[in-house]
Amino acid sequence: MVAALLVSSACSDSGASEGQTSSPVTSTPSPTPSRPPTASPTPTFQNGVSYTVVSGDTVSGIAQRFGVTVEAIATANRLNDPTAISIGQVLVIPDPKLTPAPSAAPATLPPPDPRLRGFQMPIAGACLPSNDYLMPNAPREYRYGVHEGVDFYTAYNCVDVPANAPVLAAKAGVVIRADTEYQPLTPEELDQLLARTKAEGYTDAAALDRFRGRQVWVDHGDGVVTRYCHLSGVAGDIKEGMTVEAGHVLGYVGDSGTPESVTSPGLEIHLHWEVRVGDSFLGAGLPADEVRALYQQLFSA
Repeated sequence: MVAALLVSSACSDSGASEGQTSSPVTSTPSPTPSRPPTASPTPTFQNGVSYTVVSGDTVSGIAQRFGVTVEAIATANRLNDPTAISIGQVLVIPDPKLTPAPSAAPATLPPPDPRLRGFQMPIAGACLPSNDYLMPNAPREYRYGVHEGVDFYTAYNCVDVPANAPVLAAKAGVVIRADTEYQPLTPEELDQLLARTKAEGYTDAAALDRFRGRQVWVDHGDGVVTRYCHLSGVAGDIKEGMTVEAGHVLGYVGDSGTPESVTSPGLEIHLHWEVRVGDSFLGAGLPADEVRALYQQLFSA
């Protein structure tokens, strides 16, 4: 999870191995909007972005998350010592200029699993991100884990993905989780979660669930579940146990659960979307080209 561009959603959606199914965290109820609130401005990346340093950050980790070099950050911020940054410090991150992954021979995959066909994009008109950092298995150093889903951002998924854009069911199924009583992260809780992940050396299931923010889960049967994370709100008609068709509005794009929702609200607006198969996420442990091929198969007829 990083400012306005690359995160791991944490939907990035876990246990010590980050492959176990997370259990929802119970919190004090608060109302969820039945309609999207007024959209906030979407950050621009033309000249770079700002990023507020949080506990556990290093310049090298920040550089890797944004796809830039340590030297570029040091130069942009006139850092004589790139190791000397402090919590709360605002850094200028140069334009990462993400480029499509280089062409490679098609990945060799087993025959398509019939359970994993016929999905549609959870954002209307979107495509898969060209950069593997927004795909499953990308490192998420800030929480000592890996990304477990696909991130949908403005400028990197073929369409704009602004705050409060509708999030759509990717396939027909039954709603098994709807966080209508979600409580946002507080600065104190964020510090505790980051300290715990650092001490443990991985993101435990409860922490990972909190980093996913407000969520809706849809069970498509045969062990396949999709998760829609970092939502700003859950659609007013969505209830656990209801059946939805592909394209049904489940909620709205936001930044809930990201560290930036605490430190820089509005900077990490995106949808984190996961496909869970059994107790793990689709593509766990596979090379990037095979992961991409698997997700391309999802959207085939």
